[in-house]
Amino acid sequence: MVKHCDSEDDWEERKERIIGLGERSFHKSYYPQLKQNLDRLERFHTLLDHTSDFVVLVTLPDGLITDANAAFGRLIGKSVEALIGKSFESLGLGADAVKVLDILHRDMVFRRDPRQLPNHSVITKYDTNNTFIWLDLSFRIAVLDGDCYGVMVGRDVTERKRNEEMMTALLTEKAALLDNALVGIISVKDRRIISCNRRFEEMMGYTPGSAIGHSTRILYESDETFTSFGTEAYRALNLGLQFAATIMLVRANGEPFWCELTGRAFDSENPEKGSIWIFTDVNDRKLAEDRAVFLSHHDALTELPNHQLLKDRLEQAIMLADQGHNVIALMVIDIDRFKTINDSLGYGIGNQLLIDVAKRLKGCVREIDTVSRQGGDEFILLLPNLPNPDNCVTLVGELMAQISQPFFIMDKELALSVSVGIALYPDDGNDFESLMKKADMAMYRAKSAGRNTYRFFNEEMNDEATEQLNISVGLRKALENNQFQLYYQPQLKIRGGALIGAEALIRWNHPEFGMVSPARFIPVAEESGLIIPIGDWVMQEACREVVKWAQAGMKNPVVAVNLSALQFTHGDIEDSVARAIRDSGIAPEMLELELTESIMIRDTENVLATVKRLKSMGVRLSIDDFGTGYSSLSYLKRFAVDKLKIDQAFIRELVTNQDDAAIVRAIIQMACSLGLRTIAEGVETADVLDKLKLYRCDEVQGYYLGRPMPADDFMAYLLRHLGGLNSAD
Repeated sequence: MVKHCDSEDDWEERKERIIGLGERSFHKSYYPQLKQNLDRLERFHTLLDHTSDFVVLVTLPDGLITDANAAFGRLIGKSVEALIGKSFESLGLGADAVKVLDILHRDMVFRRDPRQLPNHSVITKYDTNNTFIWLDLSFRIAVLDGDCYGVMVGRDVTERKRNEEMMTALLTEKAALLDNALVGIISVKDRRIISCNRRFEEMMGYTPGSAIGHSTRILYESDETFTSFGTEAYRALNLGLQFAATIMLVRANGEPFWCELTGRAFDSENPEKGSIWIFTDVNDRKLAEDRAVFLSHHDALTELPNHQLLKDRLEQAIMLADQGHNVIALMVIDIDRFKTINDSLGYGIGNQLLIDVAKRLKGCVREIDTVSRQGGDEFILLLPNLPNPDNCVTLVGELMAQISQPFFIMDKELALSVSVGIALYPDDGNDFESLMKKADMAMYRAKSAGRNTYRFFNEEMNDEATEQLNISVGLRKALENNQFQLYYQPQLKIRGGALIGAEALIRWNHPEFGMVSPARFIPVAEESGLIIPIGDWVMQEACREVVKWAQAGMKNPVVAVNLSALQFTHGDIEDSVARAIRDSGIAPEMLELELTESIMIRDTENVLATVKRLKSMGVRLSIDDFGTGYSSLSYLKRFAVDKLKIDQAFIRELVTNQDDAAIVRAIIQMACSLGLRTIAEGVETADVLDKLKLYRCDEVQGYYLGRPMPADDFMAYLLRHLGGLNSAD
């Protein structure tokens, strides 16, 4: 702390004069003029607290705040009491705060006579609540009782700064045309460019000085735009108004771009003196805005119209159709087995495939038609103004032929087919929702008919949809009301004919519909998610039943249970299997889980981990419907399965179809080389059985050997089989 060398007598005299001024005044003891009386001091503080200028007192050399008025507290956003003792440097004035303290410290060190201490000032920018304000700060040294203080007085000069900047921009050509400006600036008189800054030349693509003297016509795409825009702009300028607009301009090379223009006359009273214009390149922003508007009505991947735009166009087509009595067709087009392609080849190939399909569909339709993507692999075609429905058939045939041509993506050749459903206006509905619903029904009918075909909507489909709804509602009560029943189809060794077990097949004994086939209710159960609790019930029931087979004398019986993909990926399959084994008390090897190839190819790593854990539990694993999927061979080495189940589609015509025979023989040979057993399903004749024996298939099941039968009937079959073996012994 630096003090003046005053005598002790001087200090005592001063202290006597200060006595009575109050505790606060004595301890702070700043401002030389505050050596009068308490009333004067209070009046002075009140005056300071009511002034708009701020006052702050800091100690030197440490720069701590010892006092301040209310205006300073409002500026900082804190009470004066909270600021006392805080560092002035910490208030956020940045380098300017350090500069102020450095100057005050220099004065304190080098100037001993207070009368020689100068006043200083600085204009600084202060950030308050993310808003910058300008401050005019005056400061100097004050010495009280040998202690040095910095006295600072400041005011908000933001408005003044803004006015100065505006006047500089409008009235001073040199300041307005600074080359480091982020916007292009030109001055114009009589529609000619008088001067411009470097940013304008860079933006427009002109060499330095080459635009000066030219008519502003060079900025516009056409004479029409130049005339109409100029007329509107100068009408505003002549009225003393500022003019602003976003318009398409052209660069020197002819490239169009979006630009934001703001213009104002130099002298609103005399607009003929010329005007100043600011150019802001907003091309990227405008294109982004246009893109956002586009995507609000189009699919981002294919850029086809989306649901909302399709609906709008259909409504317009209906109004026109009513006037001309024409037919409108709405087609739902779904790519067959697209999910398998996505799962096996990846979403990159899948997305590119969707783009290519969209292009082919657009190539098949008229200009007035609309091709829309609703999401996933589903496309919608809107065909307005059709003379008759027969026109649809021709178009469907053409687009199905186009889609059937190979697609080449990333060195992969892909073959596709589509299923198409068609609804007609006005016969099938008079609004978007009803036509979409019925076209969708027709598409699913095409799927169920074997895919790669089309169907027109008919009322029978409505009846089916109603039935599907009834099934969905009934399924929720079926488990509670014990309406499910398991049937068992025998599985035998092909050599010797020994019974090794059975496949458990679920049936639904509906109180209204009677015995419902799994083909009718399983898809509904999978769609609703009810397949998970139903699958758990099947596993529990099958395990309880296989215990009875063992008790009846069957050695090492095995019951095979089918797992759905949903049950495997979204259910707690490991806990379900463990619980079924524990509750029934069976040995794990008495349970065989049949996995479809669709399970094996989705989310491969997670599936592989789950399969390994199931295998470690001791259960048997087989791949169902082998040969109908997509990448089975590549997964066999990784998945620890025990058996391949050859799909019945290859078995039924095994004797008469050489291709089927070759496929079956190859599957058996491959399985044998990998140490896997094989079982053929769908064996319905002795000739087929003999052929499978010749090919060395291990196991068989089918109507020739035994139909699916209730548990009691299977037990009787089992006992007859065991009796036959005993008599043979």
